[in-house]
Amino acid sequence: MPRMVPPAAVLLLAFGLWLGLLGLREARAGDSFDLLRWELATVANKALFAVGSPIRDDPPSDDALERYFALDDRYGEEARGLENAVEAVIEGRVDAAIREAGVSFPLPLPGALAVWPPVDIELARAPRVLVTSPRAEILRMDDRLLRTDLTLTERDAIEHEAEARDSSVSVLAIPTGGVATYPAIVRASASYRSLVAIAAHEWVHHYLAFYPLGRAIFNDPDALTINETVASIAGDELGEMVVARHGDPGPPRTVGAAPTIDRGEVLRELHTEVDALLAAGRIEEAERRMEEVRQELADHGVRIRRINQAYFAFYGTYASRYDAIHPLGGQLLELRERAGTLARFLELVRGVTTAAEVEELLAGLQRGGRF
Repeated sequence: MPRMVPPAAVLLLAFGLWLGLLGLREARAGDSFDLLRWELATVANKALFAVGSPIRDDPPSDDALERYFALDDRYGEEARGLENAVEAVIEGRVDAAIREAGVSFPLPLPGALAVWPPVDIELARAPRVLVTSPRAEILRMDDRLLRTDLTLTERDAIEHEAEARDSSVSVLAIPTGGVATYPAIVRASASYRSLVAIAAHEWVHHYLAFYPLGRAIFNDPDALTINETVASIAGDELGEMVVARHGDPGPPRTVGAAPTIDRGEVLRELHTEVDALLAAGRIEEAERRMEEVRQELADHGVRIRRINQAYFAFYGTYASRYDAIHPLGGQLLELRERAGTLARFLELVRGVTTAAEVEELLAGLQRGGRF
């Protein structure tokens, strides 16, 4: 009989891994998000919730969800009173979807920990990420999480000051739906459908951290793009499984005036044009084109605060997005289809770290090979 891994020891290992990979990278003063402090406060809060659960009168799961997603303010006192119960329900539903998909960890674990790492989220204001790219090319070369309480004026100032200090870079403070801390930060104001997909997306990052793909993200731009795209593909699929099984307790979504332009097509064309201009050394012309197209989009009802090299560097790593141009997007989507099951897809991609390895893997499947 295989030797069982002590659950407490493995949990400590996971916590230490994510604190090391993420927390200490971001534990800086000033405008940065203090991730170390956030981790300590969040873990303590979750522990108190777990200890007090036998003596509390928490609302039924469906009632808690309906009340929570009916709130206009998900950061107010009433939302905070429901938050822990809602987190527990969503964690359980994403856990069930992962089990149903057959995604497993290669070590023997007790039944309660069959999904590894355990799904763990914290509904909160998600920090923005300050992305830095060279002006001469589109490349996500540095990220820094920003405090959640920064105003628009303060974010503008941070960007402009960074670009004034180094005229060779492009900088942008970009909103996030979630961050793969442990527990994962998930934006509380998201719709239910988006929220469960974000929770699943961040869990995929946790899962991949135990494999070569997850460990390579700080060393290679392609590995980061593969990682983010895999998390998007798998997270969206798991999120849809949750909604299909349990429905959507949120209020009907209101749809505003539809844009009079195809946002994705415009941004794809712009990204391609900017790549060509930068490759030719025409940096100022590329920047003028990005601003011209931003204003054109605004005239058609699509509001984007700023489009620059950092904008494309960040969103380009989510290569399955509607506006992405990176070939890894189509390759990974085809790989998911050819893999047959989500579990098999993750088993195949978790060991790759480069675009060449993705191409080789896909070519093998196209030839009918088995991996």
